[in-house]
Amino acid sequence: MKRFKGIQQSIERLFLFKKVWLLGSLYSLFVLYLLTMMTRGAGSTDRGFFGLIADVGGLEGSTNQFMFITVGIPLIVIVLTQYIESIEKGACLVKIGSRFHLWHRHVIVVICLSFVLTCLILIIAFLWAGCFAGFNNTWVSRTGLISHELHDEVRFRGVVSHVVTYKVILIVFISKFLGLLTIAFFTLFLKQWLKNSALVLIILIALAGLDQTGVVPISFFTRAMTLSLQDWLYPMMAFYQCLYLFILSLVLYGVTGLLYERKDFI
Repeated sequence: MKRFKGIQQSIERLFLFKKVWLLGSLYSLFVLYLLTMMTRGAGSTDRGFFGLIADVGGLEGSTNQFMFITVGIPLIVIVLTQYIESIEKGACLVKIGSRFHLWHRHVIVVICLSFVLTCLILIIAFLWAGCFAGFNNTWVSRTGLISHELHDEVRFRGVVSHVVTYKVILIVFISKFLGLLTIAFFTLFLKQWLKNSALVLIILIALAGLDQTGVVPISFFTRAMTLSLQDWLYPMMAFYQCLYLFILSLVLYGVTGLLYERKDFI
């Protein structure tokens, strides 16, 4: 019972930084608006509701590559840094006791933070997309973006079942949640080596940029978190990307946990 109370206190502490959350929400509102407008203005095809959220190119859209670089990574680094610095003070450490309990409190907070940020980002993205394109799913229409990209009526009919509204929302949510969770675990991992949060932020953005260039033959970071046309044509590709992010999160959890057991708080 005492452990559950400790976890609850840690989660409550995460939301004590009201100014950070307020400014982060306003920043997200503004940046996602810009990303939506940028996607809307790209090309002559009407992208529709989901096209503004998860553009089929993988780069644009209010929840794709640009979102992770401009919103996801900065917010996670800032919020987690505030939380870690507040809970790893002397008095808090004495109350918590062992490194094991402290580390698993961090893990629960990371999962909670990733879930909340996913909900926040998707709510804002859905609102902006709805304002500019309406809330109808035009991807299932013959005049929609998917049909326009395929140029093949027979192939389009085979894909329609993959892009029904509930499936698109579910895939977008899972991929963004696992993406943000991976970034959060990466942040905790880097914080074991670097005290300067600005350096952590720079490294994560640099990794995202490197991944985007395609120099590395596999999608190892934020490209694995984005959705493109291929993911809707072949849903198993999206599944494998989500599985990769889940496994990567588990690896980072295990490695960072081992490092945490040896961490010196003095």
